[in-house]
Amino acid sequence: MAKMEKSTLLHIAELSKLSFTDEEAEVMMEQMGDIIDLMDTIRDAELEYDDTKDNKEISYQQLRSDIAADSYPAEKLLKNAETDGTGSCYTIPKMME
Repeated sequence: MAKMEKSTLLHIAELSKLSFTDEEAEVMMEQMGDIIDLMDTIRDAELEYDDTKDNKEISYQQLRSDIAADSYPAEKLLKNAETDGTGSCYTIPKMME
């Protein structure tokens, strides 16, 4: 199990503007060590990607035809949109304070 050094944790905490008590620092070092171990496990996994196997079971005959169709009229899509009065801008309700 990897263990993070306390100096490294305190440096990261300083950069993140966090503060820990000694007890919290010990718990955090253990948790960070667990995360590092997990990342090492993922890095060591044997993964091989073969792009020639992607979608081999779908033939071109099974795909739909690409047929152009008329779009909805812009007037119908924008009939509930609020404008600024000039018609050149749309007003969007405020989402956050």
